[in-house]
Amino acid sequence: MEVYRWEERKFGKLEPLRFGAERDFEDLLEQDPRLVLGEPLCVISRQPPLSTSKQKIDLLALDRQGNSVIIELKRGRPSRTAIAQILEYAAGVAQLVYIDLERLTYRWFQQQGKEFTSLAALHSEFFEYSIGDIPKSAFNQKQRLVLVSEGVDARVLEVAEYMRSLNIDITYISYFSYHAPDEILVATETVLGGNVLKEKQQAYRETAQRFMTQELFMEMLAANKELLKVASEFFGYATSCGATVRPRIAKLRMTIGGFWWLDTYPSKRATHFRVDVHGDFTPLHIVECRANLPNVTVKNFGISFNIATSEQLEYAVEVFERIRNTILGN
Repeated sequence: MEVYRWEERKFGKLEPLRFGAERDFEDLLEQDPRLVLGEPLCVISRQPPLSTSKQKIDLLALDRQGNSVIIELKRGRPSRTAIAQILEYAAGVAQLVYIDLERLTYRWFQQQGKEFTSLAALHSEFFEYSIGDIPKSAFNQKQRLVLVSEGVDARVLEVAEYMRSLNIDITYISYFSYHAPDEILVATETVLGGNVLKEKQQAYRETAQRFMTQELFMEMLAANKELLKVASEFFGYATSCGATVRPRIAKLRMTIGGFWWLDTYPSKRATHFRVDVHGDFTPLHIVECRANLPNVTVKNFGISFNIATSEQLEYAVEVFERIRNTILGN
């Protein structure tokens, strides 16, 4: 499929975008999964472990009614094993009750350093209804399966159509992605068994999917004047260090001496901004950080934490300086 964009006085052909790994597209769908079903979905976990499978679901979400939505993403055309895989996931998810889903969600939020109170509170806030309107017993009464792949495999479509005839709620979506200046365009087609049920081609533009700029970063924090001041001090510090700030999808990356140093991205509610620090941290360093900074999470690249006040930034600078000196000293 070829896609063109009107550029001043002529059509410019957009080049196909091939995500480097399934995880890259998964990152985008995690932030806004409306692309798969055309409706709001509340993501509650990513790569959650299931006792019934050695593999892990790409994304697990809830719809407005509290039904589970199992999203399996395949880069390139899927094989027939993808159908068996997503059915295995559905069998595992079907065994979960409300408290099991809540534990998965809590664990995922904890890994990201996000605040979490309860699954009911998260769901009611996301879909804007009063807690209690949907009873806990109503959650996960139904499992909706979504297979997303780059292109279409005829054999997979045939199996998917048969599953639909057995009243299994499975949707098969083919997507194509393209590069445009500072944005990603995705065209999707929902297909079953060779018959196109629904076609939707759209320029999928969401702030979370655009390349973050410093201006956009500050704009997202504009509702909190105190935090805006802290963010300005943070960028001022980075500038004084000679850091290079590079736009990336949904975040900014800062490098020192050509090496990754920090990633940062703003809170959607303008309550804080989060910083990922690249480097080696001893257990003692991590304990000290947890005593002085909120929501510290250990990552495979280093640590991640929130900054909301000048005092937190002041301590964070000590962490930044240690890593910066280590990078520049190598």
